[in-house]
Amino acid sequence: MFPVSWRTPEELEKVARNSSPSSLSNTIKNSPAVLIVVYDIRERAPASEGDFLGIMSLGCVMENMWIMAASLGIGFQIMSVFGAEAIEKEIKQILNIPEYLKIAFASRLGYPSSKGSKYLRVRRNVEDFTHHNKFGTKYLI
Repeated sequence: MFPVSWRTPEELEKVARNSSPSSLSNTIKNSPAVLIVVYDIRERAPASEGDFLGIMSLGCVMENMWIMAASLGIGFQIMSVFGAEAIEKEIKQILNIPEYLKIAFASRLGYPSSKGSKYLRVRRNVEDFTHHNKFGTKYLI
């Protein structure tokens, strides 16, 4: 469940206003592995100029890796901070990634610590965003 401060726009705005952004080093601290997936913006499937199918396919790859990691007891956390233009530029420079490659996504992987077993659950309940047979039909009748 989202904490109470995230459930109302006024409270969320207050928390955001009073919080400073986390640095990249804090994001990856204590991560035994960080996976950065890149794609070549010059390569496209035939007759697919300008479409987004390649990125969607990488989403499927990510999902499969996440499922496999979970089945092995490995934590898999997507790090959206790598999508920020300034961060991507810095990471590409550090890792000597060519300009024509874009960072599709990054994730950190590792075995979860047994410390702090109480965690913040940020997943929504399936019933809150699913529909049955057509949009607007929330429950089986």
